[in-house]
Amino acid sequence: MMICFVILFWVLASEVSADSIDYNNPQNIRKFADYLYSQGDYLPAIGEYQRYLFTKPKDDNQVWYRIGLSYRATGQIDKALNTFNWILKKQPSSQLANTVYYQVAFSYFLTNKYEKAIEFLTKTNEPKSRQLIGINLLMLKRWDSALDLFNQLELENLPTDVRESNAVYQRLAVNGKHLPRKSPILAGCLSTVIPGTGKIYNGRAADAVNAMITIGLSSWLAYDGFHQNGVSSVKGWTFGIVASVFYLGNIYGAVIASQIHNQQVELAFLDQLKCVDTGR
Repeated sequence: MMICFVILFWVLASEVSADSIDYNNPQNIRKFADYLYSQGDYLPAIGEYQRYLFTKPKDDNQVWYRIGLSYRATGQIDKALNTFNWILKKQPSSQLANTVYYQVAFSYFLTNKYEKAIEFLTKTNEPKSRQLIGINLLMLKRWDSALDLFNQLELENLPTDVRESNAVYQRLAVNGKHLPRKSPILAGCLSTVIPGTGKIYNGRAADAVNAMITIGLSSWLAYDGFHQNGVSSVKGWTFGIVASVFYLGNIYGAVIASQIHNQQVELAFLDQLKCVDTGR
């Protein structure tokens, strides 16, 4: 009987305690919003942060900052940028300003607006920001400029995490300079001398064989026509034109194949950078 009484007492006490919580209290709203944010429930967190700001209209940069991060985490980059820029517009010299500049730049980085990202990163001289400038330079394929920046950072007294990641970016910059690219000029020259060899150079053996057979056969038919009927040969002129078109196409195709190869190699390389966590 006594045990049942104790259990009933605790149940009633807990209900009274729960009923006494004021869910509209600004502090409780903020705590709940922070909890949602920490759990990665960003959309509900945005709503709770906005509700908190409604109850406490005084500017709270840290709350607005988390709203911006939450927008970005849910893929709403434009809203994130608007929020970050609003903070900078209201209080450009606040303690949070450098961090916000970084987040604006990182948001532009995520949307492939690398020049715009660099513009905002130059507003702060923090090592992490300068490192992100180098990453944007890599995405712009400015290998030498990026490497120079990473080398400069290496000489400074960097935080451990920045130093470790900087070594990675240095290697990436060096590797970017020495990617296995193909020379469009060389490919074109090879196909000019021997049709199809430019395609072989680009690793397209099947296309090379096709070009050799097509150009060789049409050239032979043109020769045969001129040999039999002289310069008035319809067959000779017809297949001569066909051979010329395929010959020029073989040169052009070799050049384009080299350019496509280089683009694919660079894109595959740059995809590595997109996988790197450069946020704060």
